[in-house]
Amino acid sequence: MAAMRDRKQSSLLILAIELIRENCMKPAFRFVLLIACLSITSVSIADTTLYHIVSEKELRTLTKDNVYTPASVELEGYIHFSKIELILPIANDAYIDREILYLLQVTFDDNDEYLRWIGDNPDYWRGLNLDMVERKMLFSRDENGLWVLPK
Repeated sequence: MAAMRDRKQSSLLILAIELIRENCMKPAFRFVLLIACLSITSVSIADTTLYHIVSEKELRTLTKDNVYTPASVELEGYIHFSKIELILPIANDAYIDREILYLLQVTFDDNDEYLRWIGDNPDYWRGLNLDMVERKMLFSRDENGLWVLPK
């Protein structure tokens, strides 16, 4: 996926440079096009922010040497992650009986070899070094006892 993105960026840059060289546009527009090309080459658009639900007990008992390794790593080989829009249905199904629940936010590098996707389901194929966690957020419940996304 990253290779395809890089090819598209390269093709776009080549086209823009050819247009700039042809001198067929006003200098102000050439300048804007040049700035746009530079921004495309310096910004990664593929980094992915994902989320993992964990109970307080699991986080405490399944972390050793700052690496969180849930049972799913031994059983299936990976840690389940989700996009933010899938978090509440998961929390209110699989985690409804937990007392304290956290949401871990991790932005994975687009070249992370351990992050693999099967359809829309991202999985991380190793224990999670907790230094990668950008935010650890505490869930709360609404008046019906359902989990609510942390702010």
